[in-house]
Amino acid sequence: MRRRANATLIALAVAAGSVMFSAPIASAAAYCDSSGYTETSEPMERCTSLSNGILFVKQSSSGVVSTTYAKTGGSTISAQLGYSRSGTSHYASAVSISSGQTKSAKWSLSASAYCTNTIGLLKYSGGSYQTPTSHC
Repeated sequence: MRRRANATLIALAVAAGSVMFSAPIASAAAYCDSSGYTETSEPMERCTSLSNGILFVKQSSSGVVSTTYAKTGGSTISAQLGYSRSGTSHYASAVSISSGQTKSAKWSLSASAYCTNTIGLLKYSGGSYQTPTSHC
């Protein structure tokens, strides 16, 4: 009986940790207004509402760029998340994204990259999408 209780507690702790870990990404990408701004209205965070989700890019003062796709509907796709800066595009490896999933890719750039015009990218076999330009 004790072993079953411990297994249950461990499973609950893991589930709670997973929810806590994924919640900030999902909530950050959950809102996108018609001008391409998230709920923070910060120009360093820009987004694009798509028919089956939201594409989101964020740059931090430490030089990290992250692109996130929160998929809300449609069939599973294989896609590459990326960013474009100074006319050059960079993509992560392809990932499978199903309805209800949120996937992100991050790149560590130099701190001097902060405030440069950066665009979030999503590329898949059916086409590609981009966010408006993030900046300071």
